[in-house]
Amino acid sequence: MNQEVLLEVTNLSKKIGNTTIIHDLSFQLKKGEIKGLLGPNGSGKTTILKMIVGLLKPTSGSVKINQFDLHNNFSKAIANVGAIIENPELYEYLSGYDNLLQFYRLSPYCSKNRVEEVIQLLEMEDYIDDKVRTYSLGMLQRLGLAQALLHHPSLLLLDEPTNGLDPSGIQDLRKYLKKLAKEGVSVIISSHLLAEIEMICDSVIILNDGQLISDEKLEDIQSSGEGSIYLFHFLKNADLQSLLSGHPLSNRVISLSTKSLSINLTEIEVAELNHFLISNQVKVVGIEKERTSLEDAFLAKVKGEWQ
Repeated sequence: MNQEVLLEVTNLSKKIGNTTIIHDLSFQLKKGEIKGLLGPNGSGKTTILKMIVGLLKPTSGSVKINQFDLHNNFSKAIANVGAIIENPELYEYLSGYDNLLQFYRLSPYCSKNRVEEVIQLLEMEDYIDDKVRTYSLGMLQRLGLAQALLHHPSLLLLDEPTNGLDPSGIQDLRKYLKKLAKEGVSVIISSHLLAEIEMICDSVIILNDGQLISDEKLEDIQSSGEGSIYLFHFLKNADLQSLLSGHPLSNRVISLSTKSLSINLTEIEVAELNHFLISNQVKVVGIEKERTSLEDAFLAKVKGEWQ
């Protein structure tokens, strides 16, 4: 992957009234990288995307796209950005094709042949001439993506792009985004579908309450160390919640029952916890190391208490 930085977000904050929505966020996106943007509802994902494209003005901090500062040189910074933020905004009384023509006319770097190209790429031939008001949610998502891709963007921002897509449509989107990344396009995807993010992204940002919790490569999240999930099995019922309530590792618990415990630990901490449990007459009969899924890592990083 080319290591050239395409997007640089530095100390970005957003305050509304006395409430800080985004806290001092910094990250980079490299050319050809696909980065997931994850967080609980209300964590600020859409707010961040809106600030990156200039729909919201940050309280402080900066955004640079292709080395152009968004505030000081907006036109050049935004020229090669495509985005779907929340829902695609389209002309419902026009056909899908006429909608794309409208966007084509607004883009100085787009040829009319490109309209036909994106229609074919996203397989919209069967309904592109129908009025947009007749479209299903999945069809609207595809048309919105087509509009975002018309001008060959080098940066693509997608807010919940799989909304309304059936499994086949999601698979097609995944393949196309990976193809774009190989061609050097950088992508940020905000989504609540963690399994889908895991199949698409190279790296993942995890947010909680507007703060950056983690910005890591996906392979690092799935490797041993901080992101490893261990499953403890017990011979008989034990009141583990009471036993662990005051333990320093209690905030690492993923799930808990009377006969099993799933917890995020390092190897040394596994030995320490096992010793603690045995010392308290808990009969541990097995410990398994599980492959860390993105869902496990997400829960471990944003939850301070077990489910």
